[in-house]
Amino acid sequence: MHSLKPQQARALHHQLKEFPTVIGPWRGEDRPFAAQLVQEIGADDYINRIYRGDAQPVELYVGFYSDERFGDAMHSPKNCLPGAGWEPVRSALVQIGWADGRPLLANEYLVEKPNNRDLVLYWYQTHGRVVASEYQAKFWLVADALRRRGADGAMIRVWTTAADGDANAERRALDFAQSAYQQLSGFLRN
Repeated sequence: MHSLKPQQARALHHQLKEFPTVIGPWRGEDRPFAAQLVQEIGADDYINRIYRGDAQPVELYVGFYSDERFGDAMHSPKNCLPGAGWEPVRSALVQIGWADGRPLLANEYLVEKPNNRDLVLYWYQTHGRVVASEYQAKFWLVADALRRRGADGAMIRVWTTAADGDANAERRALDFAQSAYQQLSGFLRN
């Protein structure tokens, strides 16, 4: 029984505020959330930034949870966005890179509300693993908690407008997500 006791929550390699503000041609600016929203999200560490490049801006949100077993859990955009008035147009899986010969998949979610049409990519990342499915993320959370006695993880969201067309939004979001993923590996524990 003693060996199954949960270990202390594990920390990130680096604080997320140290995440690069320059990613390729993109330059980022912090956009912190209001205190009440931070409390609702329940993340132990997060960044919310607007990155500007040659085209439309891209928002990057990374929420890190040091131990999901004790109340706070990652919020899925598929649940949160409709609650905020966004109507889903379509959803799909897209590839944001490769790891160990396997494709890294993220969720692509096209949403709209009056006078706005946006594209959202998101995935879950923990212990060196990228997972698109909320169900798989929960499975690995439990499996990792049992094997490693750690239940930490992150949810990563990339958001951009589709005002310049769905194809442009998808290309922009994928380009940014691929570059951001490479940087995130140094910040999130393996």
